[in-house]
Amino acid sequence: MRRSDRIAWWTFGIGIVAVFGGVGVAGMLADPPPPEPPSPHTMDMFCPTEPGGRARADTYFKEIAGPYRGKGPHAVRLLFVNANTGEDTGEFPSGWTADDGGSDAGAKPRVQLVACGYQETAQETRVCEYVPESVARLDWQLPGRTGARGTTKISLLKASYVFEIYEARTARPLGRFTVPGDAACPGSVGLDDRASIGQEPHAAKLRKALRPYVERAVG
Repeated sequence: MRRSDRIAWWTFGIGIVAVFGGVGVAGMLADPPPPEPPSPHTMDMFCPTEPGGRARADTYFKEIAGPYRGKGPHAVRLLFVNANTGEDTGEFPSGWTADDGGSDAGAKPRVQLVACGYQETAQETRVCEYVPESVARLDWQLPGRTGARGTTKISLLKASYVFEIYEARTARPLGRFTVPGDAACPGSVGLDDRASIGQEPHAAKLRKALRPYVERAVG
């Protein structure tokens, strides 16, 4: 091989090594992709497991909630923790009901408050009777009517509720109060094998206790 050909060949080889070596070096020096941020926890995990605990600040409330400031009303979401009840607390006034970011987002105000409810039960107070419906719900049998076929009897336990109030976006605690149970049988309960249920929170007294948090102006 002529000397000029050998020089050309070595020059070509060095160029190849430089190119591929540069690719390798560039690959080694490139920043690794940033880690994926953790997915927010479901909103049902917001409340502490028992009163006095710390609410989770890393749930979807952080993404969908509005800031707790300005004039009221401030929309509130009720969450019951291990409550053996029908959880039918009656309807809230207009503006209290929160949007959870569903398909009808914008139809209701964004949630700003979360009320975590904890049930305290005592002895049996009465027996409630329910009859099954085709929609897998049990409706309260009106007093004075004869027992219908398939009637289910469930013991109603005297109960009271501790509610702890939080700002939804930050999980900052705002206060607590206690509401007595409603002596009436719940209007409906889930269709399951439960032998007893606790009284539901007294709807009117719950609204009265929530009102200072929901309707006050926050600077």
